[in-house]
Amino acid sequence: MFQADGNHNGDAGRDKDVFDGFDEKAEELAREADEAEDADALFMDLPEEGGDQAEAPAADEAPVAPANAETGDELLDAVQIELSPEEQAEIERRGRMKWYVIHANTGHENKVKRNIEMAIKSNHMEDYFGEVLVATQEVTEMKNGKRSTVKRKFFPSYILVEMIMNKETQHFINSIPGVTRFIGGTPLKPQPITREEVDRILGRISAPEEAGETLEIPYEVGDSVQVMDGPFTEWVGVINEINRDKGKLKVMISIFGSETPVELDFLQVKPV
Repeated sequence: MFQADGNHNGDAGRDKDVFDGFDEKAEELAREADEAEDADALFMDLPEEGGDQAEAPAADEAPVAPANAETGDELLDAVQIELSPEEQAEIERRGRMKWYVIHANTGHENKVKRNIEMAIKSNHMEDYFGEVLVATQEVTEMKNGKRSTVKRKFFPSYILVEMIMNKETQHFINSIPGVTRFIGGTPLKPQPITREEVDRILGRISAPEEAGETLEIPYEVGDSVQVMDGPFTEWVGVINEINRDKGKLKVMISIFGSETPVELDFLQVKPV
């Protein structure tokens, strides 16, 4: 009995050691599991392979464009204009032309312009020439206290000709009465003016209001004038300053023995 009890106690001790070992192992596995779970938590926002990622469109499926989108070809088709063969030929003809400047006798620019146009028509050379222009602009001038608008040449003695330059056309222009020479380049090879110069000149001709009103004033600083209107009527003074943009004069008038500047409109004075 004593021996049996001893064996039993020994077996119980060994069993306890085994269970204690299991407990320690279980605790160790639990710690490892917690550590692994914490590590997984660091990557929980990253998508998993083959998970909820958006599926790429199949190779044979074309992307669907918005309903109001147009391709480049469709846009080109939308703005394409049907041109007749004659219109297409005219565009190509004008595309080969350039602008040249010729010198004419001063005061005879319009007459020379008409001579050129008539010579082109009578010699059937319309295929080689485009426009012939005398550059003018509207100018507001003051005379005898009255404002009037007239057309003035802003390139006196010069005429602009749009043409295809070759030996024949060059000789043709030089032979027209009133034409003296081409401006720019050499006598054998005239040089056309630049596109920027053409645009600036044509812009002033076709839209003079954009350039503003040009005032031609027959006065200079130091001129004596008599006031014709306002509180200083009949007084005489000397022009001290001219503001052409505003159309104003600053006139020094002697008031009670003191020179006083008075601002007046051009229409309010006349030369003395």
